[in-house]
Amino acid sequence: MARDLYPVFLDLTDRLVVVVGGGQVATERAAKLAAHGARVRVVSPALGDALAAMVADGRVAEHRARPYAPGDLDGAALVVAATDDAQVNRQVRDHARATGAEVNVADDPEGSTAVIPALMREGDLAIAITTGGASPVVSRRIREDLQQRFGPGWAGLIALLADTRDELIAVHPDIASRRAAVEALLDSGVVDDIASQGPEACRARVRAALGLDATAVEAA
Repeated sequence: MARDLYPVFLDLTDRLVVVVGGGQVATERAAKLAAHGARVRVVSPALGDALAAMVADGRVAEHRARPYAPGDLDGAALVVAATDDAQVNRQVRDHARATGAEVNVADDPEGSTAVIPALMREGDLAIAITTGGASPVVSRRIREDLQQRFGPGWAGLIALLADTRDELIAVHPDIASRRAAVEALLDSGVVDDIASQGPEACRARVRAALGLDATAVEAA
């Protein structure tokens, strides 16, 4: 039976993440982590060209150009074991668990305490997809399908709702009332209009539908 993993989004900004390995998987992991603000330390005697370029341009904060040693994980919030040596990966996993860090082991979801999902992102909308390690190819295909379904219209709506969040709570302090207002807005077809016209063109309509303007005009 598959493990019942609890999904969570982490703020890794300026937090240390250690990637052990220098190949393609290590490169992909390091690139994603750096893009989300992590301070990435790579431990590997050799690096592929793409990962070496990330070290050179500063996206990777530190490269320890030698084989893995236990002290390499000190202070890490998250550890990625991505070498081509299963024994080293197991050693990294065991050391990470001993230090209390979450660990992702490439090609070993059962040995991982953290699974790195496929991520669909559009503006502030982020949807994480995982098959529990069964098939990254399936995760990627689902991500591509979601990217087509939840495009700029949804991201634009989320941005408008973020701008009005405090006002919405003030006008609709009751959770049920607030939920009803947003659900009615969603049912109005506004997402398609934002996709075709842009968020600013629909701002007045969104505010009026949510009851935020006492003198709101009819939606354009």
